[in-house]
Amino acid sequence: MSSNRPTAGTEVQFDATGSSDAEGGITSYEWSIGETTKTGAQVRHTFPETVENKYGENARYEVTLTVTDANGATDDASKSVRVAPINATVTWKQVWGDEFEGQGLPNSDKWYYETGGDGWGNQEQQYYTENDPENARLENGNLVIEARKESYQGNAYTSARLNSEASWKYGRFEIRAKLPGGRGTWPALWMLADEDTYGDQYWPDNGEMDIMEHVGYDAGVIHGTIHTEAFNHINDTDKGGSITVPDATSAFHEYTMEWTPSEIRVFVDGERYFTFRNREQYGWEEWPFDQKFHLLMNIAVGGTWGGAEGIDDSAFPERMVIDYVRVYKPE
Repeated sequence: MSSNRPTAGTEVQFDATGSSDAEGGITSYEWSIGETTKTGAQVRHTFPETVENKYGENARYEVTLTVTDANGATDDASKSVRVAPINATVTWKQVWGDEFEGQGLPNSDKWYYETGGDGWGNQEQQYYTENDPENARLENGNLVIEARKESYQGNAYTSARLNSEASWKYGRFEIRAKLPGGRGTWPALWMLADEDTYGDQYWPDNGEMDIMEHVGYDAGVIHGTIHTEAFNHINDTDKGGSITVPDATSAFHEYTMEWTPSEIRVFVDGERYFTFRNREQYGWEEWPFDQKFHLLMNIAVGGTWGGAEGIDDSAFPERMVIDYVRVYKPE
């Protein structure tokens, strides 16, 4: 092989002329290079730029040589080849976003409501409403999601849960927000899969990526987490990191996630504090993050985590104020 770490778009030569067979001369050479098949003792191949390369990462190919001798016997050998990106520095281009200009309800072309008050699998106590400006509205160039202490549909609190109409496979996601405080609040900026692709249940088999979670009784501690069939909080195997942002409930901060074919990186104000890497041995049980996901933004009240130390009713109403949401892809 003419290069141990070729770059995408460059030609590489594979040479098997040194191969020998004690029982009969080699009569054919067949190369399997990714999904391409070539024949001959010497072949040339140009590795195309892959999705991984576009994100500044190495792509991995399995190259297998199968030789056949005059007696019809075959033998093969394989080698893993990593192909470097043309440019290791990624330049991001915005492809979607919402600056929350104007007044009234959130843009229905970009967001839809999830409604209900059945606990959401976490014993949460709020009812998520729809088209109620007391729970979700545009105000002074921001989106306000407000959790309120009020009885509705058998629940003691109301709030809103907004999902993006658009969805993406990989990218950079930036959300600038000021978080609610108050014991019992549980705001989240996160992503779920569009489809029930893997396993026998939607969650956790199809994954969850938490760009930001915060619980009011542990003020200023920001969490970034992933959940999968193999790694989830039910089994106490979830993967995540935490960072302290003392003024998270009184000032705006930028919560960011970069999601590539190889890893998930979570940041606050440009500081990376959690990385989850895709390993070669992983299947969908560990890495279901090869399908489209959409964004969610909400404030839960109470629940197994948010309500672990009770709910301070005197704190309500509490607001999460979101300045913008921006989504990027590599140029």
